[in-house]
Amino acid sequence: MTEPTGASPPSQDDVVDESLEDDEGLYKMKESSLSYFGADFDVRGLVQRLRDDDIVIPRFDPDESDGASLAGFQRQRVWTKAKMEQFIESLLLGWPVPSIFLVLDEDQRYLVLDGQQRLTALEYFFAGKYPDGKDFALADVAEHLQNATYETLSSESKRKLNNTFIQATVIEPRGEDGPESVYRLFGRLNSGGVSLTAQEIRVALFLGPAVDWIRDLNRDGFWRALFGKPSPRLKDHELILRALSMFEVLNDIAGNWDDDELRRMAYEPPMSDHLNSYLSSHRKLQDLDTQAIGDAFQHATAHLFAAADRDGLRFNGRINAAHVDATISVLMWLHLHEKMPSRTELRDGLNKLRDDDQYTEYVTQSTSHRENVYGRLRLALSALEK
Repeated sequence: MTEPTGASPPSQDDVVDESLEDDEGLYKMKESSLSYFGADFDVRGLVQRLRDDDIVIPRFDPDESDGASLAGFQRQRVWTKAKMEQFIESLLLGWPVPSIFLVLDEDQRYLVLDGQQRLTALEYFFAGKYPDGKDFALADVAEHLQNATYETLSSESKRKLNNTFIQATVIEPRGEDGPESVYRLFGRLNSGGVSLTAQEIRVALFLGPAVDWIRDLNRDGFWRALFGKPSPRLKDHELILRALSMFEVLNDIAGNWDDDELRRMAYEPPMSDHLNSYLSSHRKLQDLDTQAIGDAFQHATAHLFAAADRDGLRFNGRINAAHVDATISVLMWLHLHEKMPSRTELRDGLNKLRDDDQYTEYVTQSTSHRENVYGRLRLALSALEK
C-alpha cells in the first residue's frame, strides 16, 4: 500500500486524554525513594563534563525534518542569543545565578533536568560559536566585555569565568521506585511557568534505545496520516507508548480476562505510572522483539488507515487516547496471531465500537482505572477479531 501524504495536523487540544485527570486520584504517594545532596561545579569543569558526555543534556528530535539541531527536554526551547549573552555576562561580573538540577543516572552520568539553557550557553560560549555557526561574541553587555569571545577574554576574566562555581542539587534515585520519584519530583519543580508534559519528562528521564525506537515508529507514514503532523509536545510519542504498553498487557493477560492476579500484574494504575514502568523496564529494549513489534505496529496503522482513512484514531470526532491504545494494540496483537480482519470487517468493527455505550464509557470516563482499561481492550478485541 502506498503511504499517504499531506497529513493535516490536529491541534494540541484535539487529543482527548481523560487519563490526565483520572491519574490524579490514583497516585499512591510512597516514602521517598530519592537521596539528594548539594554540589558546586566550577564552570570549566561543567563544560568539560558536557564535552566528555559525563553530563547529558537530553537530546531528542521528534521531527528531524524541521532542521532543529537541539531538541528534547524543556520542549525544544533554547534561549535567545541576547539571553545567553546576559547569562555569560552575569558570571563574568560575579553576579549570582540560579542553581541547576541534576539526576545521577544508572550509568553514573549526570542527567540535566533543570538548567539546560544555562549549560548550553556555556557550551556555546566556550566553543566560540552559536549553533548557526556565527561567532559567539558578547554584544549588549558591560562596556569592558563588549565584542569579547571566550578566546579574547583577558586572562583575568577567563580565569574568573573558569573558576566560578555553579550550585547544583544532585538527585540519586534509590530502588525500583527511584525513577518514578524523580518523575514526580520534577513535575512539582516544573509547576511554575510553562510546564512540561508528562511525555517530555519521560523523554529526559528514560532517554535511550526505547525512546529512540518510539521516535522511529512515530515517523511511520500511516501513523502520521492518522495522527497528523508531529506534535511539538510529543503527544504522538505518548500515544505510541500507550499502544505498545497495552500490546504487552494483551500478551500478559493471554485471554485470561477474569484472572485477578494476572490483571494486577499486567496493569497497575495510574496510566502515567504504567507508562513510566514500561519505559523503565524496556529502556534498553531488553526482552523486546522490536522487529516483530515494530512490524505489527506498521501493519496496524496501515490497516486502520485503509479502513477508516484519517478518522481511524478519532472517537466522536476527536483523537481519543484511550481509543487509540485499545485499537492499535489490538490490531497489533491480531496481526501477530494472524487474525487481522479484512478492511470491511475492520470498518464494521470500528462502527460497532463507536455505537457501543459500554465502550464509550470505557474510553471517555475513568480511563486509567483497571476495570476500564481491560474493558476497552476486551471489547475492542471482540469487535475487531475476524
